Amino acid sequence: MSLNKLEKLLKSLDLQELKEAKILVNNYYKKIKKAKSSNQLIDTYTNKYGVYFRLEKVFCNKSNCQKCNEKNKEGHGPYWYSYKNGKREYIGKKSKVELNKINKNSRFIVKNKDTHLPYRR
Repeated sequence: MSLNKLEKLLKSLDLQELKEAKILVNNYYKKIKKAKSSNQLIDTYTNKYGVYFRLEKVFCNKSNCQKCNEKNKEGHGPYWYSYKNGKREYIGKKSKVELNKINKNSRFIVKNKDTHLPYRR
């Protein structure tokens, strides 16, 4: 369906029908987003300090990118990311053995262990 047809259809709806359409679109969007994020996730684990590590594929969505084009959707990576208190930090393209070494003397862990501030929203 083209955007013009969709716009005409939306203009023909009353307020209650628009609210219902909005709910349907939001639910569909969440479903698609969840499916896409589950395709990106490869491996996860958490250390004893509460730092959460994820091995993820990344999509740049540039038009000329060979790895992110519409045909194969292979993506870049996988890359390790750490998550702590709602913040994401790039670690790199490391093996699990290398990540365990980082885990033992990581600056994230030392910082969070020594000067931990409670997470506030």
